[in-house]
Amino acid sequence: MKRLDNAPAHLSRTFKGTYRLTGRVVEFDNAKTPFLKLRLSDCMGDQIAMLNLDKTQVPERIGHLDYVTASGVKCLPNQFVLDGFRKATREEVAALDTLQSLPRVYCPVPEVFDQLVATVQSLQSAHMRKFLMLALERKDRLEAFLNAPASVNYHHAYPGGLLAHSLDVANNAVAMLRLNEPNMPRLMQETCFVAGLLHDIGKTYTYDSKGKPNAAWKLCSHDTFTLEACAYGLAYLDKHEPDIAMTLRHIWTCASPGARYGQPAAMTIARYIRDADGQSAMADNQQRAFRTKSSWGFSRLGQNLFWRPEIPALQSL
Repeated sequence: MKRLDNAPAHLSRTFKGTYRLTGRVVEFDNAKTPFLKLRLSDCMGDQIAMLNLDKTQVPERIGHLDYVTASGVKCLPNQFVLDGFRKATREEVAALDTLQSLPRVYCPVPEVFDQLVATVQSLQSAHMRKFLMLALERKDRLEAFLNAPASVNYHHAYPGGLLAHSLDVANNAVAMLRLNEPNMPRLMQETCFVAGLLHDIGKTYTYDSKGKPNAAWKLCSHDTFTLEACAYGLAYLDKHEPDIAMTLRHIWTCASPGARYGQPAAMTIARYIRDADGQSAMADNQQRAFRTKSSWGFSRLGQNLFWRPEIPALQSL
């Protein structure tokens, strides 16, 4: 490593921000000066920052994925030397935009991640944005949400598949709602999106931070964890939008094929999400079934049989 303290002045540029701490390791420059190399992450990407251990005391009790505020100057391309590094205050964290703190580096499908952040930040309801922050920005859950597959051997069975499937369901459910009920209030449209996005959030309890199945995957159904995963957000909505809180609870627990809850659906949104869920799963499975075979005719994936008619326009799919 080059000597960082002697970096050319013309490369310097002020740096300050609040991030998640996602990595750190001790390195030495050419003058044997010890530096703590830090990876500071948010929804835009990463900043690599160097902290001179001879000059700056490392704050205690700052752990993986904690919020930190750092300041310094740019000394080398893509690297910064810090003159300030500490745990972020509550005010600094509260000033961040919704999902701004989610580390983009942890998502194996960055284009889907970018769509998630852009869509959530476009929601008009401040209460729905706050709800999603409380549900998705938890450091004990966020890695699983970004890394996990939607299933082990079924649809979207790849790293990041849970996020891709969840966003599919949310967007398709809203599309059905707008087609069939174009006069539905904006708040209910956003509620539909949130309900679809988090319909499988309980799976963050059945996979570890790297997206591997854990003990809960064998012992419990992911449905049993949905309300638990959203408990903080639902408690917040109970104070500010109680009917929306109850709407979400109903959507996630009302009866559907294979569900263990008995209450029949009392609103169309619940059906839109159920149907969008099934269509997203079937579309992914159909695509996988024909991935390595002829683009028409019959193909199997597990116990599922798929058929495509011999039409030239379909052969390029």
